[in-house]
Amino acid sequence: MLLDYELLMSRRDDGMRFGYSDREALLYNLSIGMGRDPYAPAERPFVFELPELQVVPTFASVLSPRATDLYEGAGIDWTRVVHGEQRITLHRPLPGSAELVGSRRVTEVVDKGADKGALIASAIEASLASGEPLFTCEMVIFARGNGGFGGPTESSSTPHVLPDREPDMVHVSPTRRDQALLYRLNGDRNPLHADPDFAKRAGFPEPILHGLCSYGIACRAVLASVCDYDPGRIRQFDVRFSAPVFPGDDIHTDIWVDGDTVSYRCRVAQRDAVVLNNGRCLLNG
Repeated sequence: MLLDYELLMSRRDDGMRFGYSDREALLYNLSIGMGRDPYAPAERPFVFELPELQVVPTFASVLSPRATDLYEGAGIDWTRVVHGEQRITLHRPLPGSAELVGSRRVTEVVDKGADKGALIASAIEASLASGEPLFTCEMVIFARGNGGFGGPTESSSTPHVLPDREPDMVHVSPTRRDQALLYRLNGDRNPLHADPDFAKRAGFPEPILHGLCSYGIACRAVLASVCDYDPGRIRQFDVRFSAPVFPGDDIHTDIWVDGDTVSYRCRVAQRDAVVLNNGRCLLNG
């Protein structure tokens, strides 16, 4: 079944209402590694709600209803779909709790060829109930079984190029063996991250960590290394997913700072694997 390009590009969902409490924000912060030392002064505002809870910016990536139901009936072969890219733009820092109004739409579908697949991009825009814009969250999936449908062949976006020099700093984030079991409580209950038998059938020796968990860990690394734990410094956070992380891996985040642009990639040194690549964080001045 060929991908239905016209159907995908027509998909839009307006007037969504959703929100979160400090419980969800606290859970997210904990699930990406905040508070491993529960008495560390810099991380305490992320794991204790008084006087004011601080929220890791990548929490936006798990807040809104998943965009994948925009793709229903379009002929996507879900057995061959992988998460390709993620980007968030923050219009203001995420509050500790909020009621939100949002819209979502498919923004781009790119035909990479019958032997390569298709890229499908979607965006979710969210505002506070007052109407003040809060964040835009963009996701790209790579549908490896859906190329050759005759659509546009060039994407409007290009990957961020990392600097050609040694990193300015490296932040090491140990992950726990039970990290995926905690992170899945943010909403992604895919058994790939919890069921060893399912993971083996999918071609992995054991359950893998959620890509968006690794994404959040990278954001925590940048917050700690560059932003002095101030989430208000981050206005955009982009990444490409390149390889899986297994719970228990140590994630080394290589960081380059060039003015208001922070470049990053994440490696698992034990396997010499780059797991997140082409990372870019734009800072508020």
